[in-house]
Amino acid sequence: MGGGYEDGREKERKSDRDRDRDRDRKAEKKAKKRSASSESAERSREREKRRRKQQQEYVNKNRGPGAAAGGGAGQSMFWDGFQWVPRADTGNDINANRKNRRLYVGNLPYHLGVTEDSFSKQLYETMRDRGMCNDPNQNPVLHVWFARDKGANYGFCEVASIEETERALQLDGMLVLGVPVSIKRPNDSVSPMGMIGGVAVGMQALPGGMLALPAAQVNATSPIIHINEILKVDDKTTKDDYTDVLEDMQEGCGQHGRILGVLIIRPEHANTRPGLKCGDVYLQCATTDDATKIMRAMGHRKYDGRQINMSSFEEGKFMAELKPMM
Repeated sequence: MGGGYEDGREKERKSDRDRDRDRDRKAEKKAKKRSASSESAERSREREKRRRKQQQEYVNKNRGPGAAAGGGAGQSMFWDGFQWVPRADTGNDINANRKNRRLYVGNLPYHLGVTEDSFSKQLYETMRDRGMCNDPNQNPVLHVWFARDKGANYGFCEVASIEETERALQLDGMLVLGVPVSIKRPNDSVSPMGMIGGVAVGMQALPGGMLALPAAQVNATSPIIHINEILKVDDKTTKDDYTDVLEDMQEGCGQHGRILGVLIIRPEHANTRPGLKCGDVYLQCATTDDATKIMRAMGHRKYDGRQINMSSFEEGKFMAELKPMM
């Protein structure tokens, strides 16, 4: 009788000890998670401080000579996912380059009920979805005017910047209420893009004479994206530099498509596998469609002041050779 009672007490004590151990393990895991979260938040704050500083330096550099050293609004900036970028600014005279920011739109389906507002909304959404907007959160279509003369089915629209106007020209033939609409330059406008060394001014020249076309023409061929040398690695490159790039890729590119993993090539990778280059980044996207969305939205932007060069990478090769490094 007494033995059974003691056995029962011993089981209770063992059960209490097990519960205490489980509670301690859970508390330790939570503490580690909080610590990691706190470190990540601190890194994010530090990166944001550096970006704000870069923004202010850019604003000070581009402030007009008549502005006071400590005052003046400077040039308006926006965050493009990777860095602070100046908004299009025509200065005090908004008419300065208006001619080169206008587009002719023809074959408008008046009979189906298209309006200036609905066309403006569709053009903005199409440009945004294809990564053509300088700032995806701001409609670059400033004004739309439709001719209302009898028999007319054309109009004009004004775009915020010359760069966005050039990109919008690629939408010639865009379907509006099922009807292909013509989007061209008006007869009285002249393309502002000159040529230097066979390359249009305003377009990005790449090594070998290649031209980086606007991101809207990009179609990924696999769910893996290779970004060429996004980080310049040298003796001063720290662990935090690699971490910053990883988090920038996840935050910036992850807004446009689902990312399963990010690999940045470090010296230990390059030293053990010939052909790998330090500073290259590989994004493993959930689908090829996700990769296409990311390449269209981010491929024409810059990181750390340098043009981003994105390309598709063979999925089988990535899974066999690079995935184990992640």
